[in-house]
Amino acid sequence: MWVTVHLYAGMALALLPLPLWVLVLVVLASHVVMDVIPHWDYTRTGRTLLWGSVDFAASLVTVLVGALLLGAPVQVVLLGILAAAPDFDVLVKAVRHRQDGYWFPSHWARFPHGATTPLPGIAVQAVIVIGSCLAFVLA
Repeated sequence: MWVTVHLYAGMALALLPLPLWVLVLVVLASHVVMDVIPHWDYTRTGRTLLWGSVDFAASLVTVLVGALLLGAPVQVVLLGILAAAPDFDVLVKAVRHRQDGYWFPSHWARFPHGATTPLPGIAVQAVIVIGSCLAFVLA
């Protein structure tokens, strides 16, 4: 999944009325679960830097808009960032042009990481982002 998708899902999950320590576990677990869902990753293309830049910019805009313009609680923003944080593992490897040594379990080669072609793979991620936005509207 794109970093932005993990961010949106984490922010939506942060709205659950659970203790903070449980929310931390939930948003980290959501990263693993979402990586199993068939999706399209730009890390499997020759344009990782381009797509990664777009993804990072979208994540940054999301955090800034959520925190500054919409007044999202700090806890919601931070839990969203935590949900996306395991993908920094992927970023470091992409910058170094390596495909081994990942620390987060859903990035390991033996993990059943979901994959599909771009159109359905991006569509499923869009559905997650839209669902997360609906959670904010309903909250």
